[in-house]
Amino acid sequence: MKFKALLLTVLLLLVKLNISAQDSQKYPQDYFRSPVDGRIFLSGTFGELRSNHFHAGIDIKTGGVEGKNIYAAADGWISRVKISPWGYGHAIYIEHPNGYTTVYGHLKELNGAIAEHVEKQQYKRQKFAVDLYLEAHEFPVKKGEIIALSGNTGGSGGPHLHFEIRNTNQEPINPLLFGIEVKDYITPQINAIRIYPAAVNTLINNSSKAKTFKLSGWGKNYQLMNNDTITIEGDFYLGINTYDKQNDSNNKNGVYQIEVWVDSSLYFMQNVEKINFSTSRYINTLIDFDFYKKHQSRFQRTYISPNNELEIYKKIQQQGVFSFNDDSFHQIKYVVKDLKGNESILSFTVLSKLYRNSEEPIKNDSLFLPNQEYSFENDEVSVFFPRNSLYDTLLFSASSSKNSNSFNHTIYDIGRVGVGLHKSISVELKNINIPIELKKKVYIGEYYKKEISPYSAEWKQNNISFKTRDFGQYLILIDSIPPKIQLQTKIKPNTEIGRLKFKVSDNESGINSYDAWLNGSWILMKWDPKKSTMIINVDQSQIGNNLLKIIISDEVGNVSRKEINWEVPAKSTNNSDTLNK
Repeated sequence: MKFKALLLTVLLLLVKLNISAQDSQKYPQDYFRSPVDGRIFLSGTFGELRSNHFHAGIDIKTGGVEGKNIYAAADGWISRVKISPWGYGHAIYIEHPNGYTTVYGHLKELNGAIAEHVEKQQYKRQKFAVDLYLEAHEFPVKKGEIIALSGNTGGSGGPHLHFEIRNTNQEPINPLLFGIEVKDYITPQINAIRIYPAAVNTLINNSSKAKTFKLSGWGKNYQLMNNDTITIEGDFYLGINTYDKQNDSNNKNGVYQIEVWVDSSLYFMQNVEKINFSTSRYINTLIDFDFYKKHQSRFQRTYISPNNELEIYKKIQQQGVFSFNDDSFHQIKYVVKDLKGNESILSFTVLSKLYRNSEEPIKNDSLFLPNQEYSFENDEVSVFFPRNSLYDTLLFSASSSKNSNSFNHTIYDIGRVGVGLHKSISVELKNINIPIELKKKVYIGEYYKKEISPYSAEWKQNNISFKTRDFGQYLILIDSIPPKIQLQTKIKPNTEIGRLKFKVSDNESGINSYDAWLNGSWILMKWDPKKSTMIINVDQSQIGNNLLKIIISDEVGNVSRKEINWEVPAKSTNNSDTLNK
């Protein structure tokens, strides 16, 4: 018997250690090279938990600076270039003969002929933000060819390279499964677990509320800090707060795989081998969304809600809910792994008590199911929920209260902040009395943690409507102030003008459009929203008088205009004598 038990333990261990190896065997190991010089340090891992989405690539550090060489990971051709003030910023997509696509995001500059092509298209379309799809023969690249310089464009929080590998369905796959080397001998960190009641009458240590349990331990082994055994009566599910680190880096990155074992049997397993963009927002039902909104800390739950289409689950029993319904001790073990096979283990004991199920079904007209359409209406608001906009059953309510920041001194509470929405709901605020001349200046502001996020709005007679994917508090606001434009470049007489830098801001409805003309011809203006800057290269100015005109509008149509004149003397087209605003 001892031999059989030992053999079973060894076999289970081998299965666990080979999971990442088996995933790696699905993908070529020597096809792609590193997109950067030197050793790779990660500031973000694949599948990491982000706001409303999973991270679809790896974030490679560039030493905190911009301008590092970025290389094509393999032979192929540039199939797409997207330039945007948001998201990936300046990004290159390379398609490879083996069917995979690599993506390089947050770039500072593109290199060579592709840079010239993109700028020509920007001028042709008279747009800074462009999304260009290219033919295979237009811009071929070789493995190791410099395609760009690293940067900090788009939604980047600091200089780095965002790197992806996608399959033929454009699904991002964990790049570390392709043999890209990252030094990692560090086991994941398990910070805490939460246990949740899965039924009204469930008790967790005699409490009907979810409970957080702190942990202690060293190295790979963890245990409950203050409890040897947790007593649970009724159905429950689990949540875990965990992160991973790599060698010589302090970043707290995402883990690769989470397992839950019950009495030596695998009960639940998820991993981030690949992510589908169409399902990425379901992260809001994977995590304890309510806890996250309150504490900015994420617990990954075992519970699979009715509207959860994530494909990260490899093993699920009873939708991730635990139903012991006995008077017995049960051993539960969490195993958290990274792709290098480093793992951390949390073991604890649950004393199960027989469950006395005396629940009565809740009857309420405002009880909404996730797979149906619903409408809610009272004297002040109406709300429409499309099918599958909810993750789980919701007891919905809407109300209002006084607020001096709103135009009509009213703030509207639409649902509860701690509940996630998958699809946009339509909200209509009723009987809003606003002078006709101000209606076109109205926008909706979501008020959260003393900050306001703007939403565009439409009028239907005296009702104002908008769409949102967030429950919360909403205000009716008026924006009558145009965007601000401030020249930051200091130009002195007889000094060459290489570029003009402007500080541009709009603190209310937000910037909608921006254009500039130099001597009557449209000129490219590069916008970086997070720095509130716009940059114009003007080194093609003509001899004599030069005139730059800028027009910027916000989301409700307020317009700012600025004109700048300068003189280029005939003796030199590179020097400027005067600048008149």
